[in-house]
Amino acid sequence: MKKIKFSILLISVFLTIYCFCLEPYHLESSFHAVSIGASGKSLLLAHVTDLHTHGLGVLEQKLIDSLRSQKPDVIIITGDIATPGGIAKGYQEVLSEIKAPLGVYFVQGNWEYWEPVKELRQILKKSGIVDLTNKHHQIKGNLWLVGLDDEFAGSPQVSTYEGVPAEAKVISIFHSPVLFNSIKSKTDLAFAGHSHGGQIRIPFIGPLWTPEGTDKYESGWFEEGHAKMYVSRGIGTSILPIRFNCRPEVAFIKISY
Repeated sequence: MKKIKFSILLISVFLTIYCFCLEPYHLESSFHAVSIGASGKSLLLAHVTDLHTHGLGVLEQKLIDSLRSQKPDVIIITGDIATPGGIAKGYQEVLSEIKAPLGVYFVQGNWEYWEPVKELRQILKKSGIVDLTNKHHQIKGNLWLVGLDDEFAGSPQVSTYEGVPAEAKVISIFHSPVLFNSIKSKTDLAFAGHSHGGQIRIPFIGPLWTPEGTDKYESGWFEEGHAKMYVSRGIGTSILPIRFNCRPEVAFIKISY
């Protein structure tokens, strides 16, 4: 009996160390390919979400190294850079390192409302990042990007699509994936975060919990009609600094359009 108790204690200690100190910093670069057109053109997009950063630490440096290594044409940040106790200097030193030739685009998440960053607009501008919240932008040729505010905490304006040409191929970016239910008929491709993949995923069962605004879209690819959406597990953690069977992720997607 003593050996069993000792084994249980040892496993508990190991899992605690692993969940708090190891997996949250074990960044995965995931790679995907998707087609939304037949022009023969393509680009590489990097999806960053849920940074929840305090500044340039081990995890943030791994993210920056991965982005520099893969050299994406465009980078999207789908909300929640903010974190309790975060300061402008910390956000600035991370965001200023995120660059791409066709631009870096940001939309707000729920934590931008819950933990407002007073200098956010200035930080984004100094970092060369475009705030695309409830705005649209022509990336290249007939490929357009539409950014929407967070469905859970903000005010997404579906009218943003009205300025996009009818023949355009549309990529939508937003934070809470539940918004996909409302805009799937208006977009070809979408990217969201917010769920963190659940942070704690039990094998063969799934996440113990996902935040409101996730709906059925926990992580990975989803398809509704002609529209596809990718939900990333994100970089940082929320509420508890813990991950299990749910590594942090930066996703690279080759998009043929």
